[in-house]
Amino acid sequence: MAQNASTELAQSDAGRCLNCGEALGGAFCSACGQRSVPINPTVSELAGDAWNELSGYDGRIAATFRHLLRPGQLTVDYLQGRRARYLSPVRLYLICSVVYFLVAAAAPQGVGGIRIGVWDDRGNTRLSAEDRAALEAQVAEEVWPVRVLLTSIAADPEAFRARVFTILPRVFIAMLPVYAGIVWLFYRRMRFPAALVFAVHVHTFAFLALAISEAAKFSGSDVVGLTIGVIMVVILSIYALRAQHAVFGGSWPGTVAKATAIGLLYLITAVPAFMITFIWASMV
Repeated sequence: MAQNASTELAQSDAGRCLNCGEALGGAFCSACGQRSVPINPTVSELAGDAWNELSGYDGRIAATFRHLLRPGQLTVDYLQGRRARYLSPVRLYLICSVVYFLVAAAAPQGVGGIRIGVWDDRGNTRLSAEDRAALEAQVAEEVWPVRVLLTSIAADPEAFRARVFTILPRVFIAMLPVYAGIVWLFYRRMRFPAALVFAVHVHTFAFLALAISEAAKFSGSDVVGLTIGVIMVVILSIYALRAQHAVFGGSWPGTVAKATAIGLLYLITAVPAFMITFIWASMV
């Protein structure tokens, strides 16, 4: 009886939201936002709702990454108010940064990249008593920051690397407003939040490019790792330049000049930030 009543109610309210009763003009209610679903949903509809809650996917993930791959398009759309169709910049940044740090933490060391550790002339990581004594004597003569750093690496390079990857996400987040501030210095006609959204999207693409570079290390080949790494750096440089031109406009010569200056200033601020990261990882 109750089921018949529910069915009759659903049929009588056809074209209206079952949650608030407002007239429906599409797949979602304009008043409360609930998706238009039958009162007795199928298994696939329940699975779809679960996926929406877990991932935020309602077409936005595909649209977001598709437009992220077009330099500057996602930022332009966001600044022009077309936002509901995409993931928020913060969520997108967090997703891609997590992907990058997971891949980077799992990637083998020393394949097409920098190897952290201490080894002798023959490449052995296990030092003899004489070699270790000589290393400790050399480290003792260094200035305090270098001494702390080398001591931590020599004691346990894997633990040091793990601490670096624990700290780096916070450092990257802290560097976002720094990069945005540098960009804003060259485009003062726009408000700082516009530069901040641009910075988030550029860094998000950078995480994707760097994740591909790190994934290439699983090949076990230095040639493959280095080649993919260089390709990703070139792609990222071109992407940032084209995104800057798409978002802020101006002539291409002016964009190239400003991009070069922005890159140099960002590098100047990033070097001490990463040095602080390494010292921090040495002390925790």
